[in-house]
This record gives sequence, C-alpha cells and structure tokens, in this order.
Amino acid sequence: MIVLGLFLVAQNPAVGQSAGGTVDYSTVKLFSAGISVGSYGYGWAGSRTIGFPPLSASLEIGLHEYITAGPFVGFNRWNYRHTNWNYAWTFIHAGLRGSFHYTGILNELLDGDIDETKLDLYVTLMGGLQLRNYSSTTSGFGDHYSNQIRLFVGPVAGARYYFSDNLAVFVEGGYGSLGALTGGLTVRF
Repeated sequence: MIVLGLFLVAQNPAVGQSAGGTVDYSTVKLFSAGISVGSYGYGWAGSRTIGFPPLSASLEIGLHEYITAGPFVGFNRWNYRHTNWNYAWTFIHAGLRGSFHYTGILNELLDGDIDETKLDLYVTLMGGLQLRNYSSTTSGFGDHYSNQIRLFVGPVAGARYYFSDNLAVFVEGGYGSLGALTGGLTVRF
C-alpha cells in the first residue's frame, strides 16, 4: 500500500516548480525516509551487532522560497554480547529540522545552469532530544550506565537527485539524526 502511494505521488506533476527548471520551496512538502551508517552511539566494545538498523524519517514543509522545516524521528538499537555479559542500547531521536536549499542561489552566483528540478543541494540544522535506554541481563553494569535524555544540535549537508518529478534519492552527511551518513528516498508533494 505504501509503495502504491509513493508511486501515485511520483506520477503527479511536481509542486512548486516554475518554468526554467527552478523550484520555489515555499509551496512544497518533502517526506524523507532513510538508513544511517557511522552511528555515534555507544562505543565498539565486545561483540556489537545491530538489533535494529538506524532508520529515520522527516517531513519538511515550505516556509520560504529557499527554506523548509519540520519534524523528524529516528530509531536504532545496538546489542553487545560477550562471554561474560550482555547489554543493549536503544536510541530514539526526535526533534525539528530546518533546511536551506541553495541550488538556485548557486546558479545565480556562478552563472550556472543546474536543473533545480533534478538536483537539490541543501544544508540543514537539526535539533531535538536523544533518548538512550540501557538494558542488561548482567548485573554490575546498571550502576555504570543509565538511561539518559540529552539535547542535541547538529549540522547536515545534503543532496537530492530527482529521477521523476516527485521521487528522489538523497544522501546527507554530518551530525544528523542517527549517524554520520544517511541515505534514502524523498517524496516531494
């Protein structure tokens, strides 16, 4: 059902596009979902396995010709298994992100001809809460580790390539929701 919905949205003409290959982001909504690598969660001790891969999703709504903003959420879980102990960390991130889409400005400054309807270059600032939940089947770790709620702010640089009017692949690097590098799909509607 989700795939069918994405397909139908991707078939509609792109919203926010004007003649000449430019995009006015004040009229668009962007839904993105991705997976991260390079997680900065707890260290690499013992035998670390992914209990649940670092996944994230965001919805950004146009506020200005170059600016979008909206909520994001991310989730992952790491398990540590050693001969003498077992424990796990669960991370949930939630907050707001704001993006500045600069492909059009780059075209103007460098007298370029990048098709903004195909390539979206942007920088993002993310901020929110990181909930870390620690669990263990081994006694002795409970006093050293604890559940935590932390505030975080992180800059991200990204690029989206639209292979149809409304469907794109994206890659983001920086201190994002759950890792140093995130890639996935974006639907523009």
